[in-house]
Amino acid sequence: MKCKICGAELKKEGDICTNCYKAYKEEEELKKDVKEVFKIKRKYSIAFEIAKNAWVFVIFILSSLICLTAGGILEELLLILILGAVLGVILFIDKRLAMGTQAVFYEKKVVYTFKFLFINTTKTVKYSDLRDITPFQGFTQKRFDYADLCFYAKGTIPGVNLLNGFQIKNVENATEILEIIKEVIGLS
Repeated sequence: MKCKICGAELKKEGDICTNCYKAYKEEEELKKDVKEVFKIKRKYSIAFEIAKNAWVFVIFILSSLICLTAGGILEELLLILILGAVLGVILFIDKRLAMGTQAVFYEKKVVYTFKFLFINTTKTVKYSDLRDITPFQGFTQKRFDYADLCFYAKGTIPGVNLLNGFQIKNVENATEILEIIKEVIGLS
């Protein structure tokens, strides 16, 4: 007989091997873990988004100067409308990303949820599978006391799409949050 899940040769009568049975039992235990301990969400701030996208304003100012030297009021108005549309789209997308991104910490696991348009991703990672949590901060994030928190699970390669891990961008008070997370999951 062979295991119905992995195809391994079975020594005794049955449907699945001991390895697959252990994995099944672990998965069932994780499903029973429903006591929420801590939650983090992606932060959305209009001021931060405008500061982060300052390049749009630089392009707008340079384009405005070119339009003014050419002497076209219509071109200037069109440029203002385009800038407003671009900024509106950027702010809308980032707000939707912030609304759909969170990590909920339970007693034995963390559940990461990402929702945006037609993308709906949920990852469950056991604390014993977490290898590292790393904060990353850009120049603008430092000014607003935000950071990106990257959660690396065992088997992931740093810098390569996080595979089994996940990332939450723009976490407010990241150093304090990181200490709370490490305490909750028991990572030193």
